[in-house]
Amino acid sequence: MKKFLKSTTSLSISIALAMPTAGFAQAEAVSCGPTKEQVEFPCALKSGDLIESKKDLREARKALRQALKAAKDSGAAITEDMMEAVEEPSDEAMDQDAVDQAAADQAAADQAAADQAAADQAAADQAADDQAAADQAVADQAAADQAVADQAAADQAAADQAAADQAAADQAAADQAAADQAAADQAAADLAAANAAADVEAQAALEAQLAEEAAAAEAALDAQAATDAQTAEAAAVEEALREERRAARREERRAERQAEREAAAAAAAEADAGTATATVVTEEVTADEVRTSDEEFDTSVASRSAAAAPATAAATATAPAAAPAEDSGLSKFEKALLLGLGAVVVGSVLKNGDKIVSRSGDRVVVQDPNGDLRVLKDDDALIRRPGDEVRTETFSDGSSRSTVVKPDGSKIVTIRARDGSVLRRVNVDPQGREYVLFDDTIVEEQEIVVNELPQIEQRFASVGTQSEDALRAALEMQSAVPQNRTFSLRQVREINQVRSLAPELELDAVRFQTGSAAILPEQARSLARIGGTLRELIRQDPRTVILVEGHTDAVGDATYNLALSDRRAETVALALTEYFNVPPENMITQGYGESALKIPTLASEAANRRAVVRNITGLLR
Repeated sequence: MKKFLKSTTSLSISIALAMPTAGFAQAEAVSCGPTKEQVEFPCALKSGDLIESKKDLREARKALRQALKAAKDSGAAITEDMMEAVEEPSDEAMDQDAVDQAAADQAAADQAAADQAAADQAAADQAADDQAAADQAVADQAAADQAVADQAAADQAAADQAAADQAAADQAAADQAAADQAAADQAAADLAAANAAADVEAQAALEAQLAEEAAAAEAALDAQAATDAQTAEAAAVEEALREERRAARREERRAERQAEREAAAAAAAEADAGTATATVVTEEVTADEVRTSDEEFDTSVASRSAAAAPATAAATATAPAAAPAEDSGLSKFEKALLLGLGAVVVGSVLKNGDKIVSRSGDRVVVQDPNGDLRVLKDDDALIRRPGDEVRTETFSDGSSRSTVVKPDGSKIVTIRARDGSVLRRVNVDPQGREYVLFDDTIVEEQEIVVNELPQIEQRFASVGTQSEDALRAALEMQSAVPQNRTFSLRQVREINQVRSLAPELELDAVRFQTGSAAILPEQARSLARIGGTLRELIRQDPRTVILVEGHTDAVGDATYNLALSDRRAETVALALTEYFNVPPENMITQGYGESALKIPTLASEAANRRAVVRNITGLLR
C-alpha cells in the first residue's frame, strides 16, 4: 500500500477519496475557490465533488490535510494545487459565513415559530369549535331528556287516570254483582222454601207408597217363601227320589256286574271241567294284525253326530245278534260285543240300559242313564304280539276267556266280561309259575262313598330328568288306601277319587299332535328311564299292575276325545313294550278324554294332550 501511495497519481486519488462526496455533480456550481475569498455554497472542488456547506468543506479539507501529511511522511511529491486544496478559508470569510448561516437559521427559526403559532392557533380554533359542538350536543341531549321526562309524566298521568277509571268500573261491576248475588240468594231461598214444602208433601207421599210396597213385598215374600218351601220340599222329594233311583240303579248295576263276573267265572270253571258250551277259536298272530306305536289306527273315531243311525236301525238294535245284515262289516271286537250286548249301532240302547254314542271298529263309547261316558275295547289287543298263539273261548253269556301262548312257552290267561272289559288276568311263566295280576271275579265290590275316601291333593309329578332310582321311589310310594279296603279294577278305572289314591307320573316327553294317537320313535326313546324302571319293578314283583292313562284337551266332541285318549294310552303301552320290553300283560290302558284337564282351558293346549302312569297294585289287593 505504501509503494502505491508514492506516486502522484496515487496521492491525488487518495486525496480525492478523502474528500466528502456530493449527492450529484452540478456543472454550474461555483468553485470552492481560494481560501481568502468568500465561498458560496454549494461549491465544487477541483475534483468535481459538490460541497453543500462550510462544515462539509472543513471536513473535506481536513481529510486532504491528513492525506497530504501521510504523503509527506511517505516521501511523495506534493503539488501546489494539493497544498491550496487543504488551505483553510480566511476568518472574515468564515465569520461572514457564520453570520449568513445565523441569519438563515434565524429566518428558519422565525418561520418555524410562525408556522407553530399558526398551527397552535388552528388547534385552538378547532378545540373551540369542538367544545362548542360538545356544548351544543349536551344542550340537545338535555332538551331531549326533558322531552322524554315530559312524555313519561304525561303517560303516567294518563295511566293513573285509566287506573282510576278502571277502579271505578270495577267497583261498579262489584256493586252490580253483589246486587245480582243478593237477588239470586233471595231467589234460591224462595225456591228452597218452595221445594221444602214440596219435599214434605213428596216425602209423605213416598213414605205412604213405600209402606204400601213394603206391605205388598212382605206379602209377596211370604208367598214366595211358601212357594219356595213347597218347591224346596218338592225338589228335596224329587232329589230324594232321584237319589233313590240312582241308588237303586247303582245297586242294580252292581248286582248285574257281580252276576256277570260270577257268570264269567262259572263259565270258565265249567270250561275247565269240560261241561261248558263254548265257541273256541285258535289263531296265530301275524305282524299284519298288530299295530306299532308310531302308526295311526286303521279307522277314525266317529261320534254320535257323524255316525248317528236312522231311527229304524235304533229301533231294531236290540234284535238277536244272529241277524246277518247287522253282522256285515263289523270288526272281531264289534262282533263279540254284538253277541254279548245285543247291538253295536250308534244310537241303540243296550240290554243294560247304556246307549251307544260312538264306534270306530276297535272301540265303542257308551253313555249310562246318568250321562257318564265309558269306552269299551278289547283289552287283549295289547298283549297279542306277532308269533303268539291265541285261543279264545266265547261262552253263551257273552263272556270269554283267552289264552295267549308266547313263543317261550309262557301264557297269559284273561277272562273278559260280555262288554269286553277284562275281569281276571293270570300270568304263567315258562316254568309254570302262576301270578294272579287281578281278579274281579272273586272280589265283591263294596259301595264307594267318595267323601269318605282320603282327600288327595291333585299333583302333577312328571318323569322329566329324574333318575331311575327316583322314578322307582315314586312308583313304589305307598298308596293312600284305607286299611282293609281293596277295589276292583273297574272301580280303579272308572272312579277318579279311587284312582287318585295312587301317585301319578306324567310322561312329559310324550306330546301328541292334535287328533293323533301315534308317537314318533324319538319320543318313544325318550321314555328310556321310565321304561327301564317299570321293567325292573315288574321283574322283582311279577304281580305289579301299571295303569297307563291317556288324556286330551277340550277341543272337539267329548265322545271323540274319550276314544282318542284311550287309543293314546294303548300307544304309550305299546312303545314301552316295543322299545324297553315292559311286559304288556302287566299294563292296563284307559283313556279319560277331557275329564281331567291339567290346564283348565277350552282352547287347544298341548299340556293337556298327555299320558300318565300309576302303580295301582296296592289298590287291587
